Amino acid sequence: MAQFLSKRNIGIALAILATLIFAVQDAMTKMIIEDHPVWFILMFRFWFMLAVAVAWASFSAQGLVCVVRTKRPVLQLVRGLTLFLEIALITIAFSKLGLAEVTAIFQIHPLLVTGLAVVFLGEKVGWRRVLAMLSGLAGLLIMLQPDGNIGGWGAVVALAGAACFALYQLLTRVASQDDSALTSFFYVALFGAVLTTIFGLQNLMAFEKVEWVILAGICLVSTCAHFLLVKALSLAQASDIQPFNYLQLVWSIPIGFIVFADLPVWSTLLGAFIVVGAGLFSLARQRIRDAERVNATEAAE
Repeated sequence: MAQFLSKRNIGIALAILATLIFAVQDAMTKMIIEDHPVWFILMFRFWFMLAVAVAWASFSAQGLVCVVRTKRPVLQLVRGLTLFLEIALITIAFSKLGLAEVTAIFQIHPLLVTGLAVVFLGEKVGWRRVLAMLSGLAGLLIMLQPDGNIGGWGAVVALAGAACFALYQLLTRVASQDDSALTSFFYVALFGAVLTTIFGLQNLMAFEKVEWVILAGICLVSTCAHFLLVKALSLAQASDIQPFNYLQLVWSIPIGFIVFADLPVWSTLLGAFIVVGAGLFSLARQRIRDAERVNATEAAE
């Protein structure tokens, strides 16, 4: 029983719960995005995120002043812009494609992170991980094939969003060398709030009461999911949690069917299966390489 309730297992359970909540958040976003401005919704989300970041920093051991100090202001600005683009593109994609289809395309981002790390960080990738990236690309092409129900600008926008998120993860990895996670979270919220306000104020409209409830719900479940993910990472290693992030696709299929009566065709499911399999294999190889590096370092000492 004690082994079952270990910190690692609890962290994995929290990460799984976070993927479910993220899938619910995406469904709520899709519900409201079909008839209302994207920028106003994003402005509301980022200002809520900024309020949470300020409150979190104020009550943290570091204090708000220390959290605001950053050694990499330009990098934090680029990170904020990249995440802003990712959220905006994925939100727009929900207005053009089904929930499961957008989520399926988005699953290519771990493989994109691997490729970007090779180009920008000079990380070495063996032939097995190169094969995994090519397999993921093949899975993506299957999802986008003409006979499927994914195509047009919606697919392009979703793929661009996945690329932005991959770049955001890479930049976050670099920023973590100098700034704390809370500092990075604060600046993402700050720059996102500024950017979305510029466009959001030009798209103000009167929301019905039920729509305000949905919008507030999006902010609350998003914050809850992010908190669960942060807590999960404090209990388990990122390499233990990352494979379970693919479960968001599993949740999105039944949620999309129940809420929107959307059911992905065979090509979407097959392509998503290949992409997820390639991503899991790449993560497994990364874990093996990290273990080998640690063993080599210990042997040298």
